[in-house]
Amino acid sequence: MTPDNYIGPKQHVLVVSFLLFGGLLLACFPNALLGVQYQCVLHRITGIRCPFCGMTRDFILMAHGSFPRHNPGSPLMAAALYLAYPAWLVTAARRGRSALLVSRKRFIQGLIVVMTLLFIINNLPS
Repeated sequence: MTPDNYIGPKQHVLVVSFLLFGGLLLACFPNALLGVQYQCVLHRITGIRCPFCGMTRDFILMAHGSFPRHNPGSPLMAAALYLAYPAWLVTAARRGRSALLVSRKRFIQGLIVVMTLLFIINNLPS
């Protein structure tokens, strides 16, 4: 496989930068984000909640020490994004550059599985 088929260190740095910026934005300026009053198009049209419905509000709650209550998948996603992913990056970086390379195909397959599970979890009756 060519390097174009992999997600490499530069992309990981970009993702971590966005995670850090987004986390700080949610923690420091929650009212600016909530004031936008955006709505999920899928939920508005069909009544079905997308995998992310409620996560912004839940991440703001978690940033301020409260338990999330709008999306059952929020704690899992927060743990994956802010704990597991950075821990994996540190471990992979210690093992060498090649450990940071991730196949784009496997990444997309994993993303499809995670999004499907989040979609199902977010639409289970309460």
